[in-house]
Amino acid sequence: MQIQQEIRKGTVIVFISRYSGVLIGILINSSLARLLSPSEFGVLGVVTVFITFFNILSDIGIGSGIVQNQNLDSRDTSDIFKLSVLLSITLAIAFFLFSYLIADFYSNKEYIKICQLLAINLFFSSIAVVPRNLLIKARAFKVTGLIDTCTALFTGIFAIFLALNNFSYYSMIWRSIVSSVIVFSLYYIFSGLKLQSKISLVGIRKIAGYSSYQFAFNFINYFSRNLDNILIGKYMGNASLGVYGQAYQLMIYPIAYLTNVITPVLHPILAKFQDNKPVIFQEYTKVAGVLATLGFPISIFIFFAADEIIITLLGRQWLEVIPILKILSFSVWLQMILSSSGSIFQAAGRTDLLFLSGFLSAVLTIASILFGIFYFKSLSVTATLLVVSYYVNFIQAFYLLISIVLKSSLWTFFKTVLRPLPMAITLAGVFILFNRLEAFTQISLSVVFTLLIKLGFLAITFMLFEFSTLKKLSAPIIAKFAGR
Repeated sequence: MQIQQEIRKGTVIVFISRYSGVLIGILINSSLARLLSPSEFGVLGVVTVFITFFNILSDIGIGSGIVQNQNLDSRDTSDIFKLSVLLSITLAIAFFLFSYLIADFYSNKEYIKICQLLAINLFFSSIAVVPRNLLIKARAFKVTGLIDTCTALFTGIFAIFLALNNFSYYSMIWRSIVSSVIVFSLYYIFSGLKLQSKISLVGIRKIAGYSSYQFAFNFINYFSRNLDNILIGKYMGNASLGVYGQAYQLMIYPIAYLTNVITPVLHPILAKFQDNKPVIFQEYTKVAGVLATLGFPISIFIFFAADEIIITLLGRQWLEVIPILKILSFSVWLQMILSSSGSIFQAAGRTDLLFLSGFLSAVLTIASILFGIFYFKSLSVTATLLVVSYYVNFIQAFYLLISIVLKSSLWTFFKTVLRPLPMAITLAGVFILFNRLEAFTQISLSVVFTLLIKLGFLAITFMLFEFSTLKKLSAPIIAKFAGR
């Protein structure tokens, strides 16, 4: 019970900050999508792929290692931070020089200036790893949430101002740089990290075994998640990458901002029970059930409301995004659950099997991307093959996690995860009936009004199927106000 209370408390705090971030992110992205073209978004999409890779190199698994290891003292964290600064300087210089290779690969010299500017962003993002994870380990979710939300709002407004003044994609580049500087500064101040004289390798040795597998997983996972962007930008052009990138980003929103409400809380709390696997299984099954209950209806909603979502948020110049988003929507519920599994591998101390799962996933995902781009030469087919690979990877990942790591019942886990399926089928039926009724009556409703109607169907269906759960959750709040 105490574990669930800790998870709930942390989740509520993260929920508020994340969803403030979601709202800000949607508004900022919607504004920029009207000010910039798909091609301009594609330029940034190309660079983002490479800077993400360098960010993975900068972490080398030390972030999760700090959270997992309960025996690190202030001397150890000071030494780890100093080493991360040295690594960050090296990587920033390397990325500065790597800009010439990127420009040559894409036959565009503009990437030289872009990448060299983003080397600043890379440096500050890299040195933020240690203070950020110290805050996570201390469960200071309120602090990190407030920092992230306020920074996103400020830099988002800053980016819109630059875009209005014809800075093109540089508006988003300068946003990234300013954001990384602010975030690092605040993380460092609030983490309480104290630098001590001299430097040793004792701290890094304490987390090396655990962190090495985490880094290997991140490395493999990077290629399986970003190869599509690299190849689409190279062989299909920036405009195609801009379309694909927007569809992928909209698909990722509920995954990132629902799953990431819970997963930052899971690792630091459940790491204390790394020698008690039944407790981890019991608590995680509950969490996975919640994610499935949210994920299934959201997947259905995105599929049936894709037209309204794109036109409302991005504008009619982005209509090509709609079919890609519809295909990717089939994986939303699954990825919400799958994205949370990494925290459990970490909490159980089995980053070795996390790496194995990531390797198997990468092989299938990369094969899907290569077939879609080079054989079928189609964004839609590439997206379809990716979705199929996600389903296969879902099965192998949870076989390793539930059966091998936690030594528990895979059937019990899947029963919990698939419980919301009747709700999803009902919601799909409601949307089909609405679409047919709209076509039969030939009533022309505004896009925004139609989107609101479909949101209403989503909310009503969810409340009908989850009434008892909602009643149980709201009872303490009602009792509290009644007592006043």
